[in-house]
Amino acid sequence: MFLTEEWILSINHPSLLVTARRTNQLLEKMGKTKGHISQSTIGLIDLRLDRNASVNTIEKTNRITVTGKCPKAVLRTAAHAILREMLGQLAIGVTKVNYAQSRRIFMLDMARKYYSKTTIIKFIDALSFAQFNFLQLHFSENEGFRIECETAPEIVSAEFLTKAEIKEIIQYAQVAGIEIIPDFDSPGHLKQILKDRPEWQLVKKTAEGTFEKNPTALDISNPEAVAFIVSIYQEFAELFTSSRYFHIGADEFVDFDEMEAYPEIQAYAKEVYGESAEGIDAFVGYVNHIIEKINQFGFIPQVWNDGFFRLNRAEVVKLSQAVEITYWTKWNKNMAPVETFIEKGYTVTNFNDNYFYYVLGENAGYTYPKYDKVLTNWTPKMWPQEQVVEVDPVQLPGVAIAVWNDIPDAQTQEEVLNNVSQIFFAVMQKQSNAVFATQTQIESFLTKLFADK
Repeated sequence: MFLTEEWILSINHPSLLVTARRTNQLLEKMGKTKGHISQSTIGLIDLRLDRNASVNTIEKTNRITVTGKCPKAVLRTAAHAILREMLGQLAIGVTKVNYAQSRRIFMLDMARKYYSKTTIIKFIDALSFAQFNFLQLHFSENEGFRIECETAPEIVSAEFLTKAEIKEIIQYAQVAGIEIIPDFDSPGHLKQILKDRPEWQLVKKTAEGTFEKNPTALDISNPEAVAFIVSIYQEFAELFTSSRYFHIGADEFVDFDEMEAYPEIQAYAKEVYGESAEGIDAFVGYVNHIIEKINQFGFIPQVWNDGFFRLNRAEVVKLSQAVEITYWTKWNKNMAPVETFIEKGYTVTNFNDNYFYYVLGENAGYTYPKYDKVLTNWTPKMWPQEQVVEVDPVQLPGVAIAVWNDIPDAQTQEEVLNNVSQIFFAVMQKQSNAVFATQTQIESFLTKLFADK
């Protein structure tokens, strides 16, 4: 497709104006000339809104016509068209663009490792071209807290993003058709927050009968400690008002097979939920409390899977139904399989750690995801630890790639950006059932996209 200095980018509905501007922006990022936007003249690229369309399409003749069911669908389909045209892989005629599932998510651990606003914006550009539609920002961890915090300024790491920068990221993502999911993990993964509050750290009884503090786990039997964590959720609920989802973590609180080693929550569970209750019930009760608060703040909460409906536990307290599950692993034999959450009616997203966990330094036995491995071996029905579940676009709406910065200095921001972005395009091709690009082609495409103009 040759774009001259004088060409028209046409739209058939005024609601596509922002879509056309973003399409022009994507073309400009790839070194192409922007088109003049028109609603009255058919252009070389024609963006069309058709709410009755059964599928999003690209028609290539002497022009490219993109048709979508909503403005976001038009934008994603236009990005698909530009990508394939620039790779020389857009055929003459009609190309249908459909995805096995509606959500394609990228989760960035920006807590253990600082990522600049510029890098995150570049991630959003790559996500746009790969037709992903969610960016999950995991901003709190044992090793860092990376967004300005007024509730407790002392918990913020030396390198962080201001709220003004986060608002810029949110606005840029909105134009790009990408929703932000804020991610603040509790009641575990809280070492950064609890290091100056040892009185709120959970006490463990060791095998020798002595007592020691767990520096990462919150004493969920302490009302003051719980209220403090809720206040942080509330502050960031006010920052991410445009988001639909809020991830509240709830993974790896403690070793869930050793709940009896924590006398405070064992006693608390029996006091609150009855003599048959155990420490696991105190944990689920805490999570349900946070779920209720997040709902009140106007979000759909999400949690990791590993602490719930475990095969060696008979909870008195059941996980609230007002939450979605992000399923990342079944490495422990006692973790519930995917089917358990499906049978109980939860919406479940596939964070397949076997294929899509990019762990810096390849820590904890992980190896970096491979472009060709995804294209060759993975399908949307494949879940962690070789679980196979037929795709249900309603109850199983999507798939996610996650970056975890276990060894932060193992790679630079730029290396992570370049390497992980390639995996976006592998997932997109498998989700759309259209494999059309080699890794070398995608690497070349990303080099142009990320080049400083």
